[in-house]
Amino acid sequence: MNIKKIISFIFIAYLISCSDSTQVETQVHVTGGLIEGSKEGTLKKYLGIPYAAAPVNELRWAPPKEVSLWTGRHLSKEYSKICYQPKQSAEFYNRGPSLEDMSEDCLTLNVWTRAERANEKLPVMVWIHGGALVWGSGREYPGQELTKKGIILVTINYRLGPFGFFAHPELTQENETSGNQGYRDQVAALKWVKDNISSFGGDPDNVTIFGESAGSWSVNVLQASPLASGLFHKVIGQSGARLIPLTHINKKSSYSDSGESLGVRLSEIMALSEQPSLEELRSLSPIQIIQNIEKDPLYRSQFDSLTVIDGEVIPEDISSIFKKGDQANVPTLIGSTADEATTFDPKMLNPGITGNLSYVDLTKSSVSEILPEANDEIFKYYPINNEKEAKESWINFTTDAMFTAQMQKWGQLMASVDSPTFLYLWDWHPTVNSSKKFKAFHAAEVPYVFGRFDMFGIEATEEDYVFSNTMMDMWTNFAKTGNPSIKDSITWPEYESSNQVYMLMGESISIDKNLRSKKVSLINEAYDKAREEF
Repeated sequence: MNIKKIISFIFIAYLISCSDSTQVETQVHVTGGLIEGSKEGTLKKYLGIPYAAAPVNELRWAPPKEVSLWTGRHLSKEYSKICYQPKQSAEFYNRGPSLEDMSEDCLTLNVWTRAERANEKLPVMVWIHGGALVWGSGREYPGQELTKKGIILVTINYRLGPFGFFAHPELTQENETSGNQGYRDQVAALKWVKDNISSFGGDPDNVTIFGESAGSWSVNVLQASPLASGLFHKVIGQSGARLIPLTHINKKSSYSDSGESLGVRLSEIMALSEQPSLEELRSLSPIQIIQNIEKDPLYRSQFDSLTVIDGEVIPEDISSIFKKGDQANVPTLIGSTADEATTFDPKMLNPGITGNLSYVDLTKSSVSEILPEANDEIFKYYPINNEKEAKESWINFTTDAMFTAQMQKWGQLMASVDSPTFLYLWDWHPTVNSSKKFKAFHAAEVPYVFGRFDMFGIEATEEDYVFSNTMMDMWTNFAKTGNPSIKDSITWPEYESSNQVYMLMGESISIDKNLRSKKVSLINEAYDKAREEF
């Protein structure tokens, strides 16, 4: 053998060894078997990992079951299909995946890590996506940037809409309760993290759950749920809480029908027949279910986002759980954007119901539903003297009633049990799709949390990148230590009921107090009264 052949042989052997090394480095044993991810520089990605069995056939609407063992390697180099979701809901934020990209076999998660060793014990952040509990997926939130801050990111899928939040009398007979299937999926994902994340270099005893909109609702629910006890150690809620009076699984109230009654009506929409049996419903294809509910103009207004007091996931009204101090008393970082509803058009949200109403009537209706005793006083803050003014008042009232007041209530309840609590108002104005700068609309902060401006087509300036880096530092510092302050730069004081201090995150980052206090007090008092009647 001449010298050239020897050198070639050595070089080929070297390449093979490098390839084998990469494979070993990206192969991990998890519940279910061996998975193989991929590597980009220091970043390792494990995508589409099953954390529960496929909820199909008799498992449709059942609590999640443990994933079955597989043989050989499970390639985790590509995202799984997303959970079934109505097209009309997905298109609300111009996210319109095709039915071919959906599956009921969608209970998967994604792990992003830069850990070099399995025993590195990096803090873990588990992201729960938003989308009204009806649309969205974990794959929309990549971890390339956030993991540079020394954390491991996990993003999850969970059942949505009619597949994930469906109470029904026959289901209750079958499982002793029903509804909230999507929340149960989230609990199953957190159990998977507890059991497996150390193999990826993560610390199962330092897990932060965080989410936005319905993802933040989910964080709020999990903090109150006994099923999630001990599965996380810090929470971040962005623009969403479930502290309003909730639907009860089998009790009608002045506030709503029972969850089971709503479920029966929803089943009739799904099957296009009167009172279909559970067997009939399970025989429907998921595409039939999706297409049938898409045709119904009342679906969005009556059945989506359905969270029920089921006795297990949610034993009682969430606000009552927090008031008694029975929630997970862990460090809590929460807040909302300054102009949440600025991109909402009330006539677009439920066109089958609101399309022909004036903005004056819409605002009156919205206010009277929540504040029947305080209409005269509240219209001092939300005037409706003409259509233009009424539309702006609808936006402002919706922002405060759905978000600002809810997040402050959450903060007050956590501060009352002496948990470290941090409140913020996000008021940065991004430029989107070559338009003028937008106000701080709902979900506008999410690209800044992930350092990914391609999410909403934000045209990032140097200031955007600097601001995003600051946000990522604060969020990951909180995940590491329970305090979002940045050493030698930003000191974030704790929120207390006595001082009501919050961080204003806009063109400058500053401390302020008493966020919209009069309006928020009126709204929260009305919610408390409705809860008493419930």
